[in-house]
Amino acid sequence: MAELMNQRGTTICRGCECVTLVSILNLGEQPLPAEYGNSHKDNLDKFPLNISICSKCGLGQLGEYVLPDRIFHKNYPYLSSASSTWVSHAKNYCTKMIKRLRLTRKDLVVEIASNDGYLLSQFKKKNIPVLGVEPASNVAEISENLGIITINSFFGKDLARDMLKKYNFPKLIVANNVLAHIPDIQDFMSGISILTNEDTIITVENPSFSKLLENTLFDTIYHEHYSYLSAHSVSEIAKKNGLQLIHVEQLSTHGGSNRYWLARSGEADFTVKKTMISEINNGLFDKNTWTLFSKRVNESISEFREWLLEKKKNGDVVVGYGAAHKGNTFLNAVGEASKYLTYVVDASKEKQGKFLPGSGIPVIAPEQLGLCNPTDVLILPWNLATEISKNIRRMLPNARIWIAQPKLLNI
Repeated sequence: MAELMNQRGTTICRGCECVTLVSILNLGEQPLPAEYGNSHKDNLDKFPLNISICSKCGLGQLGEYVLPDRIFHKNYPYLSSASSTWVSHAKNYCTKMIKRLRLTRKDLVVEIASNDGYLLSQFKKKNIPVLGVEPASNVAEISENLGIITINSFFGKDLARDMLKKYNFPKLIVANNVLAHIPDIQDFMSGISILTNEDTIITVENPSFSKLLENTLFDTIYHEHYSYLSAHSVSEIAKKNGLQLIHVEQLSTHGGSNRYWLARSGEADFTVKKTMISEINNGLFDKNTWTLFSKRVNESISEFREWLLEKKKNGDVVVGYGAAHKGNTFLNAVGEASKYLTYVVDASKEKQGKFLPGSGIPVIAPEQLGLCNPTDVLILPWNLATEISKNIRRMLPNARIWIAQPKLLNI
């Protein structure tokens, strides 16, 4: 039986530290999404996947059963640069921030969880000094090979103090899709505060928990994501560490994300109030919203299970494209029927030759997509469907292309 290492996320809110958590969805016990099997028979460790919400600050959260050093190990399989969509997203961000902050060669850009350097390399090309922090050693090495100084460590206040002794205060701190991965948010945000002076801007980008509930994006719930952010919760966490939420951008990534701008001081602009009002109006703090969300999740799982059974009955051959973490959550929630997928293709060499955690589906290279003449291809990372569908149509012009989330759809 998996045991909690800390009460954060189950009885104590890791955002505001109150004890008003309410369980809103239980997806059973699931393996870690990045722990791939070496065979389809591997019996991987499983942990409860039960999401709660803080009724005070609106932070969604999971319990702590596994420490980050097990999740973000030396052979972490996710590489941001494998997706042209994310590389383009990084380029656009870089261009915007250089212009908005008037960044020069005298300024420093720090990215926490810099992955393989896909974003910092964009600043480096513009001759702006960069520094990355990345805990996964295999990924940090790729970044280093691009000439990006990368600290291979987990970030927190202790590391922040060490960084400040060696480097100047950064003009920009980037934390894209990382705050959700941190069990001790207060330590993480305290570290950011240490690196921040009056001239520093911080941007924190993460999927919107409000949009997750509204659009039933339950497959973005997995063990790597300890927390699910809202403007209400980010503002609360920032204030506890001497920072202010001053601006919010709404993005289309991951089915609806927010980019939160934080600073040492300053007044919140109209986007902050607008986002918070929208979260309230969309039912972030409404118990009926939570109940309906859970109901829709179960309906979505049942619908997809029946679709797979029908495909098998008709003799169709279904394969998957993209061994995404969100796909692992979805397939494990579906259960035995998910094994009707013959294989999944993925561009990451770290995943090829392995087997999806839980479902045991083999992962092969994209060039082998047509290996068994599939009639149907299911895109698991639905947020990249536009990019991926072009590849599928080029390789298998007669195959039907599907996404299962936010709803089962032939695209």
